[in-house]
Amino acid sequence: MPSKKTAPAEQSAMPQKIEEPITGARIIAMPTGTGSTPALIYKGSDIPKAGTKLLAKMDNGTTYSGIVADATEADGEVLVEFRDGLTPE
Repeated sequence: MPSKKTAPAEQSAMPQKIEEPITGARIIAMPTGTGSTPALIYKGSDIPKAGTKLLAKMDNGTTYSGIVADATEADGEVLVEFRDGLTPE
């Protein structure tokens, strides 16, 4: 019996960018096997897709960007993990 194979999910070379920065977010440290990595938590229900470039403007005026690795929503908050961390814009 032949087995079915599915194509791997493709990610574009240029990540899609969310035009408006997220506001009211807070940065947290997510534990990893080798330490920790930054993640964002914000109120809302718009869950960004993996591979999307996300912008977040913090209360102090600094804007950060990162490529979304994974995002989940629970109880009105979105948790976003990043492929290569966050960088100031």
